[in-house]
Amino acid sequence: MTYQTITYELKEHVAWLTLNRPKSFNAINLELAQDFTGALRQAEQDDNVRVLVVTGSEKAFCAGGDLSWLMASDDNLKKRQILDNAATVITMLDRLSKPVIAAVNGAVAGAGTAVAMACDMVLAAENAKFAPNFVNIAAVPDSGASWFLPRYTGYHKAAELMLTGRMLDAGECCELGIFNRVVAAEDLHRETLKLARKLAAGPQRAIRYIKQMLKLSAQNTLAAQLEAEASMQLMAWSDDDFPEGVNAFLQKRKPNFK
Repeated sequence: MTYQTITYELKEHVAWLTLNRPKSFNAINLELAQDFTGALRQAEQDDNVRVLVVTGSEKAFCAGGDLSWLMASDDNLKKRQILDNAATVITMLDRLSKPVIAAVNGAVAGAGTAVAMACDMVLAAENAKFAPNFVNIAAVPDSGASWFLPRYTGYHKAAELMLTGRMLDAGECCELGIFNRVVAAEDLHRETLKLARKLAAGPQRAIRYIKQMLKLSAQNTLAAQLEAEASMQLMAWSDDDFPEGVNAFLQKRKPNFK
């Protein structure tokens, strides 16, 4: 497939989805939202894709929603369509069965913060900035930002950030658990690729089961989670990768997962 506002490249089972509207700091407009969902659908359906990386072109990761798109929407139906398009992107990103790594290469603001937080892991360049700054333009959080942020930081810190619109640097995001790791800007691609390759070489069904378990844990009781674990463990034990993993462990060698 060809896309107008993103680039999509598959190498060694790792798909790289790059938001590519650099003049607008990769802000989300209608075309980008549609390209984004198309690429997510492509990554989900392609068995050659084992890991997805989401990043931005040039100086920014994603500046959030494109305000010119919003200001050109002259009634609430058109404005609601903007929100629905953003919600579709975030929902598909959150539900992708394969691991998703955000490589935050620069500023991330507004709805862009939700894009980063919807990924499974976030690696960030040391010059990255994180701004859940909806309130600064008299707006409220959207695209799931108010759902994700308290789950990373706790209620009080999320309230502080969203009520003040304060920008965080990469180090503070790492301390709060929003980012997994901060690396030098020139090392971001290499470190992201290293992590992606590790995941791509792992036992694919077990990795997907683990991701599914973690998503379920946000809503399950302990009893329900124990049942989910038992069900997925039985499936994992029935997979060919399980005896290979056990034998490799006992033989003190690197496993060769399919």
